Amino acid sequence: MTIGVIPRVGQTVYLGAEASPQFRARPIQLLITSPPQPSTIDAAEHRAAAEARWLLLTGWELDPRGQRVLHRTVSARAAGISILPDPT
Repeated sequence: MTIGVIPRVGQTVYLGAEASPQFRARPIQLLITSPPQPSTIDAAEHRAAAEARWLLLTGWELDPRGQRVLHRTVSARAAGISILPDPT
């Protein structure tokens, strides 16, 4: 698991309490479907995604078996995003 790296389209990330308080009680796995964007606050301060403190991530929330459940956009602290290894 790689932590604090901006995910690419096609990667799966783990979002827990380190990524946002909203995931404290129920962490999720998200399969990224769009390039991460800086949060509205970071964008207003002219920060690119690579320099943003918070990112907007769009993708499929996965269930414990890896099946797609819900397509959503979430806000996550960049330093708290964990990229999961590719299943092989």
